[in-house]
Amino acid sequence: MLNQQNQIDKKREMISCVLMCGGKGSRLNTDPTVKVEKPLLELKNRSLIEHMIDAVQNSKKKFKIYAAVSKNTEKTKDFLKSRYSNDITLIETTGSGFSNDYLVVLQFFKDKENKEKNRIQDFGNNKILFLPIDLPLISSKTIDEITDLYQSSPSIAIVVDKNLFVQNNFIPSPFVTEMSKVDYCYTGISVLDFHTITALEQIDQIREVPMIMNNLELVYNINTVGDLKKAEKFIGL
Repeated sequence: MLNQQNQIDKKREMISCVLMCGGKGSRLNTDPTVKVEKPLLELKNRSLIEHMIDAVQNSKKKFKIYAAVSKNTEKTKDFLKSRYSNDITLIETTGSGFSNDYLVVLQFFKDKENKEKNRIQDFGNNKILFLPIDLPLISSKTIDEITDLYQSSPSIAIVVDKNLFVQNNFIPSPFVTEMSKVDYCYTGISVLDFHTITALEQIDQIREVPMIMNNLELVYNINTVGDLKKAEKFIGL
């Protein structure tokens, strides 16, 4: 009985983290010099997805890591199976866009929650952290700060001042929200209270509340070889 309680306590400390890596990488695919899938693109001799995994694993938090993969990232899937089979659980998505893949992942957790109602669950503290793998400069410290944010709503989305992208010669995301007459770009990072999923008849009813985090690590979004070179230069500095 005591051993079972210890297992429950450990689960309660754990946060689910989903690495979103099933996209097409459309802008990179148009570059003839790029021969690999976006998650496997190397920055300082390590792939983008390895940089992200390192940041998550070196966090002060305890994460159970998932990776959302698709037919677009078959080699990434093979890489994760061979290198991280004991550390990362794969979730198959459609690869038809970030929003659609996000909904597939939510359905995965909803199904998992329903199956495990009478058993010890993987996600005890109710949070799911979504991280796109094209933000390889994100640090463990920033990940800790994001998961520690006060969550006044079931789902929060991290946004960055659009001017920060412009000032650092990055193309701002087209997904923008305006607050106090300032435009903020969505980063693709979000934190969700997963228990809200089971309370909804349709998972696409979830509404995200934007939360500002003007951190340069979140500006270095890798969509082109030029972006990769900027990130290399930034690391060098």
